[in-house]
Amino acid sequence: MKKLIAALALLTVVLVVVALRMQGSDRVADLESRALLSEDQLAQLADVERITLSRADASVQLVRTENDWGVAEHDLFPAQRERLAALLHALRGARIIENQTANPDYHARLGLDPDADAAETLAVTLAGEGEMTLLYGNTVGTGQLVRFADNDQVWLVNRPLNMTVNSSEWLALQVTDIPMEQLSSARWEHADGEVLELDKAREGDYNFRLVDLEPALQVGNERWINSMVLALASLRAQDVVPRQDLPLQEPVLRMQLQTWQGAELQASLHDLDGRYWLVIDRYASPEKGELEINADERWAFQLAIGQVEQLNKRHADIVRNQPADSAQE
Repeated sequence: MKKLIAALALLTVVLVVVALRMQGSDRVADLESRALLSEDQLAQLADVERITLSRADASVQLVRTENDWGVAEHDLFPAQRERLAALLHALRGARIIENQTANPDYHARLGLDPDADAAETLAVTLAGEGEMTLLYGNTVGTGQLVRFADNDQVWLVNRPLNMTVNSSEWLALQVTDIPMEQLSSARWEHADGEVLELDKAREGDYNFRLVDLEPALQVGNERWINSMVLALASLRAQDVVPRQDLPLQEPVLRMQLQTWQGAELQASLHDLDGRYWLVIDRYASPEKGELEINADERWAFQLAIGQVEQLNKRHADIVRNQPADSAQE
């Protein structure tokens, strides 16, 4: 037993020493590396007004607007903040860990010649008062080869840049994000006049109940009722277009949500030749706190069929228990 304890103690010491050496090596490597962007280029990055990402024949252009960033290919609809932040963080944090070739004859095989046949080079162009373009090529281990478009020198940087050039994937398509506990009531009105009125027993509850429905039928139907409301309260669209581009007529469904804090959201669902579009008709913000709502009246949001099925429910769809069923339970 004493020998076993001694062996374990020795192994622990060895592992600690190895860990410290590895940590020390990482620190040395970090000290020996240098930032890819100079101070002037970092300042230029901070003031950038337009970012273009391109690979082969695909590209996306992000434009700084008055309050945010928009996607040029989609009428400056807001870009995803998280994806944009990841891009800027990767550019700022890129560090050169090794110098590579400066011979342009090798650029194509290193993935750094965007004009080469079947090239997969990612070009990132940053434009503001000045302009610079970074070219990202082959990955090497956990790093990636990179060069500036106006410089033949190739470097190996510490992290790869994996960014989509599909403009649709840059769209911030989360239309609503309201916690269910904050909602107090809801109203669904179909085009044929059928109305569903929903409320809650008390503030902070998650489950909705159908107004005027006998208590025996409330139990067991929460799933269907809640899923209908949740489909609007936490809605991510499939696509977006300017509302003026669509010949919207009378909606097939009008919806309304209210919160305990006084916010009110009104939305409507439109059917255009089998494709469904949702528009935010009105949004009144609460006195305290802001909700995550894209209430910009310029946009219409395309929904998937599954989302439409969740929203476009009627009394028979959300009340599935009959009195006999409830009594047996």
